[in-house]
Amino acid sequence: MKLAHWTLWLGACLMGHAALAQTAEPAFPSRPVKIVVPFGAGSGTDTATRLLAQRLEAAFKQSVVVENRPGANGSIASVAVARSAPDGLTLLMGTNSTHGANPGLVAKLGYDPVKDFVPVGMVATFSSFLVVHPSVPARTPAELLAYARANPKTLSFAAGNTSSLMMGEMFSRRADADMLRVPYQSNPLGLTDVIAGRVQVMFPDISSSIAHVKSGAVRALGVVSLGGRNSQAPDIPTLAEAGVADFNFVGWIGLFAPAGTPEPVVKRIAEELERVVKSAEMAQRLPQIGADVNWMGPAQFQPFVRSEVERLPRLLATMGVQPQ
Repeated sequence: MKLAHWTLWLGACLMGHAALAQTAEPAFPSRPVKIVVPFGAGSGTDTATRLLAQRLEAAFKQSVVVENRPGANGSIASVAVARSAPDGLTLLMGTNSTHGANPGLVAKLGYDPVKDFVPVGMVATFSSFLVVHPSVPARTPAELLAYARANPKTLSFAAGNTSSLMMGEMFSRRADADMLRVPYQSNPLGLTDVIAGRVQVMFPDISSSIAHVKSGAVRALGVVSLGGRNSQAPDIPTLAEAGVADFNFVGWIGLFAPAGTPEPVVKRIAEELERVVKSAEMAQRLPQIGADVNWMGPAQFQPFVRSEVERLPRLLATMGVQPQ
């Protein structure tokens, strides 16, 4: 090859490599990541998300910002993330509210829990307390059932998310007491009214209520869990131990990306999230806020979400709860 031709060929190769370098996808994430929480600060979902976000920052080498967007039982946050760019930089910490019960609770949902999202991974399940205002003359779940039956339509219960709503409805129907449901944007807001005595009963997540239980602001009658007693309140029996059988509802949280997010990006987020969730630190920290590690990767999480979207609205309908 003549020198002139060699020079031209080499120059073309260098230009081609430069063009490829300019068009190649940057490593994910190239900018800060935002995780939107559909409930207020202090809720179990919020507390768990902030724990995970701190550890994901080290893995991503980028800031991971947590943004609270409560309202409409998580629908406001879900719509915002569903409409965001599908680049993995805006994520939703979804729950059994946003990706389970909401089609049975919200008449104009504004998003499709299945079609508008890519499930990244389930993180944890949550146990709850059954709490009452101290003025309520009941110290066990059985006593509360008896009091509610003897005083129909006099008790109200706070509902700050799907779990607290469904457990309140289940308990009301078991007591045949027709307790009034009072909805709130988040559990901490509902607890504020229970503490003030404006509402008498609630099934809050342990994270948002443990401090109020320990201070005596509310009285815990039992723990709702799939397992045994909670390590943060070992003296409080489960509802099963207290004689209320077959009351096994727990909430869950999991990370979602907008539909259309590239598969390699979803895979990277899932891999890093799994490492954090399964770490020894999270095995210790999550139970402290009433959560149990329950990892489920994208392949398993997707069919689980589909089943929840079918199951929970059907369960709500059997309780007589209609979309509003």
